[in-house]
Amino acid sequence: MAKFDALFSLIKSLSKSEKRYFNLESQGPNKDQNYRLLFEALDEMEVYDEQLIHAKFQGKAFLDQLHVTKNYLRKMILKSLRNYYAKDSSDLKLHILLQDIEILFKKDLYELCLKSIKSAEQIATKYDNQLALLEVLGWKRRVQLLRKGALDSRDEINGLLEQEKALIQCLEHLNGYWSLTINQSRRFSSPSLSDVLHHPYLKDDRNATSHRSKVLYYHLRYTSHTVLGESGKSEQALDQLLVYLNTQEWHIKEDPSTYVTALNNKIGLLLNLKRLEEIPPLLKEIRDLPKRCDLKNKDRTTMKLWLRTYNVELEIYRDSGRFVEGLELIPKVRLFLEEYVDHIPKEYYVMFYYQFAYLQFMSGAYTQALRDINKILIQRYSGIRNDIIGYAQFLNLIIHYELGNITVLKYAVNASRRFLNKRGKVQSFEKVLLNFFSKISMKPASAHKSLFRSLQNKLFAESPLLDDNQLDYLDFKIWIQSKR
Repeated sequence: MAKFDALFSLIKSLSKSEKRYFNLESQGPNKDQNYRLLFEALDEMEVYDEQLIHAKFQGKAFLDQLHVTKNYLRKMILKSLRNYYAKDSSDLKLHILLQDIEILFKKDLYELCLKSIKSAEQIATKYDNQLALLEVLGWKRRVQLLRKGALDSRDEINGLLEQEKALIQCLEHLNGYWSLTINQSRRFSSPSLSDVLHHPYLKDDRNATSHRSKVLYYHLRYTSHTVLGESGKSEQALDQLLVYLNTQEWHIKEDPSTYVTALNNKIGLLLNLKRLEEIPPLLKEIRDLPKRCDLKNKDRTTMKLWLRTYNVELEIYRDSGRFVEGLELIPKVRLFLEEYVDHIPKEYYVMFYYQFAYLQFMSGAYTQALRDINKILIQRYSGIRNDIIGYAQFLNLIIHYELGNITVLKYAVNASRRFLNKRGKVQSFEKVLLNFFSKISMKPASAHKSLFRSLQNKLFAESPLLDDNQLDYLDFKIWIQSKR
């Protein structure tokens, strides 16, 4: 087992643009290039190997205190990341300004200090950051007391104290909403859940006096109504949240995740209500968010947004039988996978190729379906989405049957059995299917209908071996009924 190393893990987490930014910052005539050399050596490693580091840099003085060098390099990388993200993060901007304020205050440069305080106050107010604003107001009070004295600044100080009091009350409200949110799940199986909706904080939004508390207010109403089975009221709360968020463009750009979560919840609700035609515009809205928020194209958040929307859209077309629309989307998703091949987690490849194959299979394009199934089976994605690979094994057997590849089918059954045994416990329906395909590969065509009838009885008798969730991935029932 590879030894964990904090610096190595940090370097491996960096994106290409983050690495490029660090390299630019670490260049220069007064920069110690040993740090860059160590950075590059660690970046090239697949697993951390300290012996390899010693061999590569034999004779270098920094090896005598490698832990010191690594600790300094870690700090250099974190400083670089702070600078890299400072322009996009109000929290980082405030952190830097608060450092500036403290330094200017200690140097008795009060006019400059007040300018930084004004900038920090504007950012904290705009982004509804009560904790930072409390700290800013504290510095403002200290500066004014030193500049004017207690008597001359009394009115101004009293005004600041009132502002702080209001902020503290606002934080108390936020704390209350968080408490309701965190403890809500305890009431999911209890009649008291309906009582939550009568809590003073949820009767109306008067106590939701900050951006964060307002988001939690709508989220609490949405989840409570959802659990109570009140889909109309649940949807109303979600729509109100989305309307509110769309009035807070700067918050969406600062942190798109809240907006995306609300859109995803709306998509999930529409899926449950079978209002599938309303979902694609929401998926497009999520897909367009990186451009709207000026997110970096290969940012991890951006990538997850795109991947999830494509996967959900393919699922919609699959589950609703809109195979033509699904087939039309496949080339676009393929191009996306090719363009960002180095940035996409392997589990998404498994899911997408399975979706492609299933849509093609249901459309009768068996040869194309077999090609995409083979991309999953040949790659042998060990331990990655074994549930999907299990369905891919059976879809592979079905496609071979449809193509008349009976000779190949016999060997494919053995390969599927080996995979399922290696994966772990073989489920009852999987044993029945393996037995069926083994028999059908050795029987004449005249005996196939009888085998299909027997298979249907075994899988879908009084105690079905397959549930609706499993049939969503591969509808054995429809396929078997078409062959009886």
